[in-house]
Amino acid sequence: MMTLRTLRPSGSYVIELAQDVREQYDGRVGSFWQDGKPLLLQVSSYLRAEGSQVGALDRLQQRMESQAENWKVWKEKLHPEPSVDQATAEALDEGGVLWIHSYLVWPHLTIYTTVSGPEAEVRKSNSWAIIAVRSLRLAVH
Repeated sequence: MMTLRTLRPSGSYVIELAQDVREQYDGRVGSFWQDGKPLLLQVSSYLRAEGSQVGALDRLQQRMESQAENWKVWKEKLHPEPSVDQATAEALDEGGVLWIHSYLVWPHLTIYTTVSGPEAEVRKSNSWAIIAVRSLRLAVH
């Protein structure tokens, strides 16, 4: 069983991460990894102050159109909260790195995550990175 710690990378959301996960922030993008291991999680968020919210699938489709990869859209949901509008797709790049892109959308907040690394590591449903994405929750409602 992995020991988790709660982080609040922005005022909008919290995330649960394994104790040995390192973190670095560049603007509104948080990067998370374990030293010496190839798995990387990146998280960014966008707070909507006005106008209508863009849905998760629309955001994902825009991402897929902007990157010429061989995309596979997931039918299953990555995040356990049923009220979250979410869309996830994966792409394997030329270097053999698997990327899982996921958008989680609430009425006032969008969280964009990528999990990347060797395919076998990224596909582990119990990896610290997938557990972290599933743990994302609003800090303010």
